[in-house]
Amino acid sequence: MGEKLDEPYLGDIRQEWHWVKQGVEEILEEQKDLPFIAEDVYAECANKTAQLWVAPEGFVVTTSCSDEYSEAKTLLIWLAWARVKGQDCVVKYTPFFSKLAKDAGFIMLEVRTPIPAPKRWLDSGWRFDHSVYVRNI
Repeated sequence: MGEKLDEPYLGDIRQEWHWVKQGVEEILEEQKDLPFIAEDVYAECANKTAQLWVAPEGFVVTTSCSDEYSEAKTLLIWLAWARVKGQDCVVKYTPFFSKLAKDAGFIMLEVRTPIPAPKRWLDSGWRFDHSVYVRNI
């Protein structure tokens, strides 16, 4: 996967960390409720429980999750970062990640974000599934 110059390729976190870390830290700064630190992302990728995908615009980190009851596997786009915001990389690379997921036996592709999905996401085949509200006690 990622054989074309304009699509993501599987990156080596050890080789790419010098710039990927900055992107992860930017995401963590914008989304203060995320429960992990940048080094957790490094560890997940280094231990091969997550994958770093390098794209011309930035990077994507994927991992898998399974439904606790049906055990259906979902490819989760855990983190996505672009050097220039607003490039719709999720929409742009949906065909790439859909094929990757299907070939690996996943039944669904998932993105989690605190930002409401733009209409163009919904127009490109994504659908809204659910919201999660939390409150400290």
